[in-house]
Amino acid sequence: MSGDAKPTEQPAQAAPEVKVSSADPAPALDTKSDEPMDLNSALEQMAKARAAQYAADRQPKKEVTYEEFQKMIDSTPLFMRETPKESGEDNYVLEALKSMMFDGDGDEVALNFKNHGNELYAQKSYKDAIQAYTQGLDAGPKDAALRTSLLNNRAACNVALKNFGAVLKDTSAIIALAASADPPVNPPPKALYRSAQALSALEKWDEALDAIKRGSELPGEDKKKEWGVLKSQVDLGKKRAEERKERERRKPLYDASLKAAVKDRGLVVINTPEPPDNPHPLDFDPNGVEEVPLSPPSVAEKWQPPNPETTPLIFPTFLLYPQHNMSDLITHFHELTSFDQQLGAIFPASPEDTSVPWADWDTKHEYYVSNLAVYAETKGKRLLKCGKGIWLRDVIEKAKKVEGGKLTDGIVLRDGLLSFVVLVRGKEEKEWIENFKKVRDGK
Repeated sequence: MSGDAKPTEQPAQAAPEVKVSSADPAPALDTKSDEPMDLNSALEQMAKARAAQYAADRQPKKEVTYEEFQKMIDSTPLFMRETPKESGEDNYVLEALKSMMFDGDGDEVALNFKNHGNELYAQKSYKDAIQAYTQGLDAGPKDAALRTSLLNNRAACNVALKNFGAVLKDTSAIIALAASADPPVNPPPKALYRSAQALSALEKWDEALDAIKRGSELPGEDKKKEWGVLKSQVDLGKKRAEERKERERRKPLYDASLKAAVKDRGLVVINTPEPPDNPHPLDFDPNGVEEVPLSPPSVAEKWQPPNPETTPLIFPTFLLYPQHNMSDLITHFHELTSFDQQLGAIFPASPEDTSVPWADWDTKHEYYVSNLAVYAETKGKRLLKCGKGIWLRDVIEKAKKVEGGKLTDGIVLRDGLLSFVVLVRGKEEKEWIENFKKVRDGK
């Protein structure tokens, strides 16, 4: 190679390309300075600008209340629950929807409202659906089938809302439309079904059963289980209603007979303002009361209240042991049983009897049947010794005192309970009787 070698010229290195996403544009650079800006300075300035923008975005935003959110939704045609009132603002989508809903003849308008009501019904917006179906009917459709469908669908909404009077009004109109057709046609099964539901809810049982019978006899309905299920519900409801009514009829008659039975026994009735709780009140012996079913009425009406003189009574009875400040409550003291029988279930018959345990408080083992005496106190403060072997009814009968055909004294029935005093025979018995008389006579 001759001559001096010339240096090879190298091409200038290109500056690196900075790519910025169009979805998130970088802040504009500050270009006020005339001096050239290198790449690092540019990146630093962009970072500061982005930080400032981020801080601005972090400012608290105004909260939106539920009412404001609902208004915003309601102003959006797709989500509107009802057609809004006229406004000065142009809303081409809304005008199109209104045109779809209201334009056309009566049948077209009614069909639009029916479809809108069906959508609301599917959303369980029953009140709004009723309004839509009503608007459809108000449009005056001439198609009988369309009118029937609107009435039937509105009835379905009212069934869901338990507006049973409105259900009957619509289903009756449907049945009338079917009967007035030329020629007459059968009403839709759903109308009769909903009519039966409403009649059942209103406790019009016979009318409900009639609607079920007519509906189940329509073509194609005889094998559908829905009618049988509904009939069973109506039958049960009717039976319960009849039984409830019969109980209401019987109760005052029964109570009057019970009151007459107490009077016939010669008991003195005293009721206090705050009686004790008594889960087993005075009553007739159920075995002495004729059992007559509460339904059907043709059978139930044969029931008669118990005879107050001959039907036995069962009394809740207190046995008081004053020497130990203890007591027992016999919940069912049948008046045709004796004190021996009742005491035998509480205490041993004798000191040798091991079939019944001794009372925990009877440490001396004195309370056994043959060692006990029973006393009754009358309203007049008479103290009467009761024979343990005779029936309770006889004890009550012997205690009553009648003068001039009027009861003047007898054993007290206080708040529906009888009370008798049980004492250990002998010394303690005599001491208690003497003390009772001193208190009674004010000595």
